[in-house]
Amino acid sequence: MKWLTDYWPAWVLAAMVVATLVLMRIYSLPARLPYRSRGRLVTKAELRFYKALLKASQDDFEVFAMVRMADLLRVEEKAANRRKWINRVLAKHIDFVLCDPGSLEPRICIELDDSSHNRPDRHQRDEFVDRAFESAGLPLLRIGIQKNYPPREIRQLIDDLL
Repeated sequence: MKWLTDYWPAWVLAAMVVATLVLMRIYSLPARLPYRSRGRLVTKAELRFYKALLKASQDDFEVFAMVRMADLLRVEEKAANRRKWINRVLAKHIDFVLCDPGSLEPRICIELDDSSHNRPDRHQRDEFVDRAFESAGLPLLRIGIQKNYPPREIRQLIDDLL
């Protein structure tokens, strides 16, 4: 057993190397992660609207698409059931947000409503979204899907709401 006591530092080092390799194997990421691109951010109808919205907003607004509600609204610190209210907005998105170009403060949010908004479950979601934005004092404009979106008409709806 003299070899064990004479070479104990080497044995400790070997054990540390093995332990490190085992831990690296357990906690390392696989060579390829299970993520794939979703592709386009918006539907074809939303893209048509986005292009008209860019023309309508001119240089008065920065336009953002697919913004999480949780990035637009915050829940009051002392709200009862605060976590519940946070969870209700975490997975929801707003189709378009117009922001002040100097500060990027949201000025108006826009939801493009397609036929799915006629479903009863969507009515409940839409009612919640409407009330959340109203409570936050952030204007929300709902526009139905159309074949064409005249920029002047969009701009008039925006100006009327602001």
